[in-house]
Amino acid sequence: MLLTMRISKKNGFTLIEILVAIFILTTVLSTVYAAYTGTFRIVKDTRCSNDIYSMARTAISRMTKDIESVCSRKGSFRFVSGKIENEGFMDLSFLSTAHLNFDDERSSGIAVINYFFVEDDEKEGWILKRKDELYMDKTEGIEEEVSMNGEYILCKGLQLLTYKFYDSKGEEYDSWDSESDLKTQEDSAPSVVSIHMDFINPDNRDRPYKFMTKVFLPVANWSSGELVE
Repeated sequence: MLLTMRISKKNGFTLIEILVAIFILTTVLSTVYAAYTGTFRIVKDTRCSNDIYSMARTAISRMTKDIESVCSRKGSFRFVSGKIENEGFMDLSFLSTAHLNFDDERSSGIAVINYFFVEDDEKEGWILKRKDELYMDKTEGIEEEVSMNGEYILCKGLQLLTYKFYDSKGEEYDSWDSESDLKTQEDSAPSVVSIHMDFINPDNRDRPYKFMTKVFLPVANWSSGELVE
């Protein structure tokens, strides 16, 4: 009987040994889990950042081309900004030669381009949309008609989008209205437009992804007879 007890003790594990083994296993698994979750979080954050930077590049590139192509019609410019109350967003409407027609790539002409916002029902933030309306002259003496080219999304997840406008002398304005009686803006376009875009940071709303660019309007400067350096 004594021999049997010795064999059982030699071949088995004590409670302390089992607890130590469980503790070591738990520690190893916790370390591995933390490493994996940390890696997955980094991958997720990187993917989110890449998506935002990609959207920002695309939107800013399109807006730059549109604004650089601002043009006059019958000797005057149409360039009007507006603001959505209490939201920190600003609409923009202007004449441009940067007309887009996905049905007919050869289509060209002067268009009214509008940037406006709608609230995203699926995710947080706002959606920036672009509308393109092409003016076509039928014959002289007949009023122009507008060809609707629809609208499409430039970017999503916006937390803020505003502009700053500068005249040919470098004076800054928070808004621009070519239809106003203000001498520096009446029938005119700004010489430079500064675009400020904030995208929502899912991890910290107080630290959004910020983007900014300035667009130089050559036609507006040539028409004023002055150049902004």
